[in-house]
Amino acid sequence: MEIEKQVQTDSDVDDKTALINEKQQPSDTDYSSDSNDLTTHIDDIVDSIDIGLFHYIITIASGLGFGGCTLFYQTISFIVVAACDLDINRSNKHWLSLAFIIGSVIGSGISGRLTDTYGRRKMFVISLFINLICMLACAFAYNYAMLVIMTGFNGCAYGGIATAAHSYVLEFFPRRSRGRAGAVLSSFLTLENLYNSAIALPLLPYPFYYAIGSIYFTSWRLYILISAIPALLSFCTLLFMPNSIRFVLAKNDKKAFRDVLNKIDQINSCFSTSRTSHDKVLYSKITTLDLQQNDIHSKIRKEERRNFADDIRELMKQPWRRRFILLSIVWIGYSIADHGFTIWLPTVMASYEGGKTCWHGYNKTENIPWNTTHLYNGVNSDCKSGDSLKAIILDILIGNLFSLPVTIFCFLLINRVGRKVLYIILASISGFCILMILLLDNRLSVMIIACIFTAITTNAWIPCKIWTTELFRTEFRSTVVGLLSIIAALFLPDTSNSDIR
Repeated sequence: MEIEKQVQTDSDVDDKTALINEKQQPSDTDYSSDSNDLTTHIDDIVDSIDIGLFHYIITIASGLGFGGCTLFYQTISFIVVAACDLDINRSNKHWLSLAFIIGSVIGSGISGRLTDTYGRRKMFVISLFINLICMLACAFAYNYAMLVIMTGFNGCAYGGIATAAHSYVLEFFPRRSRGRAGAVLSSFLTLENLYNSAIALPLLPYPFYYAIGSIYFTSWRLYILISAIPALLSFCTLLFMPNSIRFVLAKNDKKAFRDVLNKIDQINSCFSTSRTSHDKVLYSKITTLDLQQNDIHSKIRKEERRNFADDIRELMKQPWRRRFILLSIVWIGYSIADHGFTIWLPTVMASYEGGKTCWHGYNKTENIPWNTTHLYNGVNSDCKSGDSLKAIILDILIGNLFSLPVTIFCFLLINRVGRKVLYIILASISGFCILMILLLDNRLSVMIIACIFTAITTNAWIPCKIWTTELFRTEFRSTVVGLLSIIAALFLPDTSNSDIR
C-alpha cells in the first residue's frame, strides 16, 4: 500500500522526492546494493530523468516481445482445431498445452535468478531469440511430435520473457509513471491477442497445401510465421537498448551506469535540437557521479558472493515472506482461471458449432453413445475448417476487440484506485464469467460471456504484474517473479482435452 500511495499522485512525488540536491556531493553517496537507502537513491536518480522518446521505444519494444511470446498460448488453442494434417485428436491434442506448461516451469525457474544476476535485457534478448527459433521450427514441424517438442522449448522462452519484461521496463521509469508504464506494457497482451485473432481469420478457415520436401506448407504454418513478427521486431530493437538503470545502480557498475544515461540522452535528443540549462546541469551532475568505491568495497564483495540461497533466505524474512505467500495464492488462482479457460474456449466453441450443448443440457444426441457421437463429428477429432472455424475465430476476435476499452479503463484507473483494488475487480468479473460459461447452455449465450471473459481476463494481468513487481526489491525482483511463475504453472490444468458434455 505504501508503494501504491507513492505512485498515485504526481505532486506528492515531486514534493517528497529530492532529485539531485545541488548541495549534495556525489562522492558522499553510497549506491551499493546493501545500503539501507539504496531504493531512495536509485529512485532519486530515475525520477530526475525526464520521460522521452527512449521510454516510448523501450516500452513498445518490450511490449511487442512480451505480448508476442505470450500470444503463442492462444496460437496453441487455434492449432488444435485447425492443423488437420497433423492428425490431432482427443487422445493427443493436450500434448501441446502440457509441453508449454512444462517448458514455462523450467524456463521461469532458470531465468528468474539469471535475470537478477546477469541483467534483465540480456535474458530478455536471449529468451526472444529462443522464441523466434522455436516459432520457425514449429512452422516447419515434420510431424506432431516435433511440434510438441518445439512448443516445450517455446515455453522455456516464455518463462524467461515473463520474468524479465516488467522488471526491465518499469526500472527505467520514475515512480509517478510506473503504474501507467506497466499498464501500457501489459496492454500489448490485448493488442497482440487481437492481432493474433485478426490474422487467423483470413488464414486458418481457408487451408491450402504446398509441398516443401516431406512436409506440406499449409495455412496454419503461415499463421505461426506471421504471428512471430512482433517478437522479431522486439528482438531487433532490444539488441540496441541498454540494461536497466536500476539494475546497474544496484550492481554499482559505474561504467554501465554512464553508458545507460548516454544512451537515454542520445535517443531522447533525436528530435530535440537543444536542452534547457536545467536539463544540462542535471545531466552533467548525473553523468559525473563518482560512485564511492572505498567505503563500500566490502559491501560490493558481499553482494558478489550472493547466490540463489541467499535470495531465498532474504525472501523468507518479513515483510517479503507475507507478500510472497499472498501473491502465490493470487497467481495460482488466476493462472488456473486465465490459462485454463483461454485454451479451452476454441474447443468449447467448436463443440457448439458441432451441435453439442453443455454437460447439463439436453439435445437430440443425448441418448446416442459417446463413440457414435464423436464418429458423427469427425472420428474423435475437433478439427474444423471453412465456415465453422471462421465462426470460432470470429467469436474470439470479438472478445479481443472488447478488450481494448477495458485496457483503456485500466490505464486510466491504475494510479487512481491502486493495483490491488483494480485486480480484485477484474478477477471477480472473470470468475463470474467462468461460472456463467459452465451454467449457460446455448451458443449465443456462451459466445457473449466468452467475449466478456476474453476482454477481462487478459487485462487483469496488468495490475497483477505491476503489483508483484513493485512489492519486491531490485536485487531479487525477477527471482520472485520466476518463482511465482513456477508455482502458478505447477497448478495449471490441461483443459485442451476437456469435453463440455
